[in-house]
Amino acid sequence: MGLIMTRGKLKYLGFGILTLFLIGVVNHYATCKLELLGHYSKIGAHRVNSIEKLNLAVKHFEIIELDLEYDEVNKVMDVNHPPATSINLSLENYTSLIDSNQQPFLWLDIKNLTKNNSNEILNRLSEVFKRSNYPLNEVLIETQNPEALPVFAKAGFKTSYYLPYGLCKMDDDELSKTVTGIKEVLNNHPNIAISSDVQDYEILAKFFPRITKYTWTTGSVFRNHFIQTQKALRDPNVAIVLVTYKAPSGK
Repeated sequence: MGLIMTRGKLKYLGFGILTLFLIGVVNHYATCKLELLGHYSKIGAHRVNSIEKLNLAVKHFEIIELDLEYDEVNKVMDVNHPPATSINLSLENYTSLIDSNQQPFLWLDIKNLTKNNSNEILNRLSEVFKRSNYPLNEVLIETQNPEALPVFAKAGFKTSYYLPYGLCKMDDDELSKTVTGIKEVLNNHPNIAISSDVQDYEILAKFFPRITKYTWTTGSVFRNHFIQTQKALRDPNVAIVLVTYKAPSGK
């Protein structure tokens, strides 16, 4: 009798382990992951830099992030994340393929935006979005150069200062100096938000609790900064959390 009961328990245990394994596999490849349940409205697809990936991402996400580099010679906003080789995809072509009934929130990480070229880039973006009748308040302009952002905020775009990398890895003196510098930027430009990797969330929440934040996590949410991601998702001052989107094709 005892042997039969043991075999029965082992059978149920094996079935339970197999079920958990299958759930894990399905969740790994699923777009709407269990660990993000209840927060899908603030989840965005990270690095959607091709038409193939865009066409798939808009079916699952209301927020799309893409990388841009301004080509000053050809006056084109090139969809690309340097140092990757450009695929010659312009923002104009990119947005023209978005259905007018969808129009997801667009997070634009502009790699070479500076104060010197800010007006030129503003004019180019304004032309592109006017042509596609895209609402500017549904577009975020992000840059590591915050002095370039006021003209975009004035024009109606949302804006964010891409903070120095690795705040959580800085020693106390370096972090103190960096936080002081960020506060000076925000005092000079009170209408901009801040953005950083979710690994820095605890620092952002501590020093900038009321500032609007944009953040991202790469790879598996379960394996990488799960606690910080959950806290960010529950923080009303975190507007968007980007996650890795692995499409079958496209960059």
